[in-house]
Amino acid sequence: MAGTFTVAAKELRDQFGSKRFLILFAVVLLLSTLTAYQGVDFIRNNENAGFVNIFSGGQFGFSFIQIMVFFGPLLGLALGFDAINKERANGTLSILMGQPIYRDSVINGKFLAGAAALSTLAVGTIGILSGLAIPMLGFGPTLGEVTKILALALLTIVYLVFWLSLGILYSVLTKRTNTSIMASIATWLIFSIIISILASVVASSMVPLPGGGFRTGVHGGLGDLGELRMSPEFMEAMEKRSALQSNIEKISPTNLYEEAATDILGVAGGFMKGMGFQEFQRTLTLTEALAANWANIATLVVGLVICFSASYMKFLRSEIRPGD
Repeated sequence: MAGTFTVAAKELRDQFGSKRFLILFAVVLLLSTLTAYQGVDFIRNNENAGFVNIFSGGQFGFSFIQIMVFFGPLLGLALGFDAINKERANGTLSILMGQPIYRDSVINGKFLAGAAALSTLAVGTIGILSGLAIPMLGFGPTLGEVTKILALALLTIVYLVFWLSLGILYSVLTKRTNTSIMASIATWLIFSIIISILASVVASSMVPLPGGGFRTGVHGGLGDLGELRMSPEFMEAMEKRSALQSNIEKISPTNLYEEAATDILGVAGGFMKGMGFQEFQRTLTLTEALAANWANIATLVVGLVICFSASYMKFLRSEIRPGD
């Protein structure tokens, strides 16, 4: 264990001092700060909203959760994609293995350092958002909301560390950093963007919408056409399409995180979510939210364990020659 902590301490110093980490942290912090102002406006304009909605409220889905959904994979992959193969490329891996430390201490230390850096980023960003929102709103979170914020922080850490473990797996499987970074970018694009597009296309083709979906209700005045209303058939088809699309998107870790995070905070999105609307569901207790999303959270944890275990076994069995 002493060797593991020695490697972790060295890697953590390198992470906090690297331009890559500092730039990503600055971007996430800047965007998160902007969402704090939008979240405050959202709470002021919605009487049913609570303090926790600074993390989910915002125009057109621009919120802390959406930032993590989009940038979270980049953060985790960026800290892991060259953890091992960079050492090989620089010829320092064999030198490192020549030190009086066990081989598993190397990969364990790198994983712990990356997890610590991502945990610092997640907790720090959430803490800064809360600190900015309290004076602007004039009130702080209740005890129940504090527990939800802590749960959100833990969920975000698990989500980021999953991507870290996947990045480390790529760094172990490939010998060149160029290959691992291309694999990381491809994975990010597939899970963050492409799956949503494919799910939308599949759902649209399998559940066609009936014609005449909008009807005009006449209120009686001359020239008064009233308001547009959706027909029951149209609404039913939209709900089926939304449910099918959501089920397809569940293969993406980003979707699993988003669903769990929004339930923890008590905000639900209907089929109009993509158009920038949010609707409130009955506020769930933290226990109810975790019970409803245990499968999503368990999937992220299992994926994390599988990726790191595969990296661990592959690294221990790999051949390290002088000059690697």
